[in-house]
Amino acid sequence: MTEKKIFYITTAITYANSRPHIGHAYEEIATDVLARWKRITGFDVQFATGSDEHSPNIEAKAEEFKTTPAAYCDDMTDIFKETWQALEISYDRFIRTSEPLHYAAAQEMVRRAQENGDVYPGKYEGWYCDSCNRYYQETELKDGNCPDHGTKPRRLSEDNYFFKLSRYAEPLLQHIETNPDFIRPETRRNEIINIIKGGLQDISISRASTTWGIPFPGDDKHIIYVWFDALINYISAIGFPQDMANFEKYWPADVHVIGKDITRFHCIIWPAMLMSAKLPVPKQVFGHGFIYLKGEKISKTRGNVLDPLDMVRDYGVDPFRYVLLAANNFSGDGDFSEEEMVERYNSDLANDMGNLLNRTLTMVEKYCDGRIPESRQDKNVNDSILAEMAQNLYPAFNKVMDQLCFSNALSLVWDLVKRANKYIEEAAPWTLFKQGEKDRVDKVMYNLLEVLRLVACYIQPFMPGTTPRILEQLGDPNPRRIPEFPHEAQWGQLPKGQPIAKTGPLFPRREKEKK
Repeated sequence: MTEKKIFYITTAITYANSRPHIGHAYEEIATDVLARWKRITGFDVQFATGSDEHSPNIEAKAEEFKTTPAAYCDDMTDIFKETWQALEISYDRFIRTSEPLHYAAAQEMVRRAQENGDVYPGKYEGWYCDSCNRYYQETELKDGNCPDHGTKPRRLSEDNYFFKLSRYAEPLLQHIETNPDFIRPETRRNEIINIIKGGLQDISISRASTTWGIPFPGDDKHIIYVWFDALINYISAIGFPQDMANFEKYWPADVHVIGKDITRFHCIIWPAMLMSAKLPVPKQVFGHGFIYLKGEKISKTRGNVLDPLDMVRDYGVDPFRYVLLAANNFSGDGDFSEEEMVERYNSDLANDMGNLLNRTLTMVEKYCDGRIPESRQDKNVNDSILAEMAQNLYPAFNKVMDQLCFSNALSLVWDLVKRANKYIEEAAPWTLFKQGEKDRVDKVMYNLLEVLRLVACYIQPFMPGTTPRILEQLGDPNPRRIPEFPHEAQWGQLPKGQPIAKTGPLFPRREKEKK
């Protein structure tokens, strides 16, 4: 038996200061889609997500709710997990930065940096944004405010421990230049190169003004700075430093999926920390774009948020997952609105795919006694076009999935759906049936059913609940089976004589409620 190839994928862990919004859902769903695809193409996948729980903000939130930081984070973690469950996020590990294992990992990373001569005491003074949990240089502020949140940062001064980030400028540049896929997309790569070439400053990695956090090795008056702490979740999630066998099995990560606003932490600080600890750096960091709501940036600080559970309740989880990824280029910024949700739901799901399934099954009931007909041999040019399009889908689909081009992957599948709808009009099986061309009708019906089988299998990572609904109607005796590619991509796998099981519309049309 061939040993499976390893694939380790992560999201950024969600900051536990409020409920997850659609921006968090965008990242979780996209990462889940790639994890699912890798599983059905034969990989041993480890998919990690989690919660980021240490900072003065969390202490303040706990005080606001008259509870402890630990109890507050317990409640928020339950909310995160419930949301991801509703969105069908198939993570393998949910890591919390308050776990004992993570404490051990963070302290071990500090100790390794200390042993390598990369930690020293000093005083830090600068502008601190509580929402970002980071210091800004004067030149980084926008009109005196945080460039991300638009709020006024606080001027702070305190004794800290520092990490010699400046020491790693050249090793980082060398790694980036010799590994062009380390940072993607290219725009993020260029940004990081420019930052490094502009000069790196050593960074503060401890705080003495708070007690909610991980004690700093060698000085219990300090805790480990939240960003140094949080990044370590990617290795603590797979066992470092206590289960090194599991850690070495999955590390280095194949891809960290993160928002473009935190690439500096993941593409500069994180690999430098790993280099200092004598550990491999991740293979790739993918900095996706933002999702805007009707053109406005989502911000918990500004109150401009949308709860993904509202979309699941109103439209279903699979349609929400589909629209969010089909309508946006994951590499760049995107936009979401309920109007777009309704439009895509009706055009792509109800009309294109739903009607293809419904029309095909109706004709199979009428012309083929409700059973999958035999695939007759003939040389009709439209048959060949459809079959070749279906057979050529796998390599193209797999390529764009590896590039995290999810909207392109769905476009390829929908090109096949649209071609099948056109094929119905070209073949006109109703006319063929009237003319007594039973063999030709059987061939057309088989081709359409086989397209639907393939479509159901390809959309499984995006719409895991829809795949069994389609396969069940095609008469598959095991509709909840997990597709296996590339075997699944082969044309002509539907067994003749299998009875179909037509039900109601796959996606009944929706109208946006007037408010």
